[in-house]
Amino acid sequence: MKARRLLARIGLGAGMVVLAASASATADEQKVAKLGEPAPNFTLTDTTGRTRTLSEYAGRIVVLEWFNTQCPVVQKCYRSKSIQTANEKVRELDKSIVWLAVNSTSSTNAGQNTMWIKKFDLGYPILLDVDGTVGHQFDARRTPHMFVIDKEGILRYHGAIDNNAFGDKKLDEATNYVVNAVQQIVEGETVAPDYIKPYGCSVKYKN
Repeated sequence: MKARRLLARIGLGAGMVVLAASASATADEQKVAKLGEPAPNFTLTDTTGRTRTLSEYAGRIVVLEWFNTQCPVVQKCYRSKSIQTANEKVRELDKSIVWLAVNSTSSTNAGQNTMWIKKFDLGYPILLDVDGTVGHQFDARRTPHMFVIDKEGILRYHGAIDNNAFGDKKLDEATNYVVNAVQQIVEGETVAPDYIKPYGCSVKYKN
């Protein structure tokens, strides 16, 4: 009887080890983007129905902007033109640069984002990530939350777009971290700072 109980305990322990190993393997497979490492590839559809894959932009600097049409902070950034101006400045630094907005809001749809593109006359697409898969891959936490990937596909910066969280600075007085990061990449320098805590609304992921 004691032997059977011992075997049962050993069997239970072994099962727990297997489950723990399985959970660990799953976690490893779902690692998020990290500074200094290759950004995870992804495929999303934009508001026109076109499929966009990160790998198709290999050899080009890519800026990812986490975005939500309903976020007051995003709305403020667009009204002040801090994001549009950053987009213009990085294009002056490198004409081949790619800027992609990503909307991981669970309730968003193509229509809402198309209206935003028209309202602000945007020259870059908005990608729909309704199930939040790509947002979790990048550990995007705020809107806006910015990511800069270099021509080798390495994540070089992520965080706040600028140091104007309260909107108390004039546009030309604020430090834009995305523009700084791109300029440093273009000039072959180490990106510094490579992380600034992002400000804004929390990403409204699917529960």
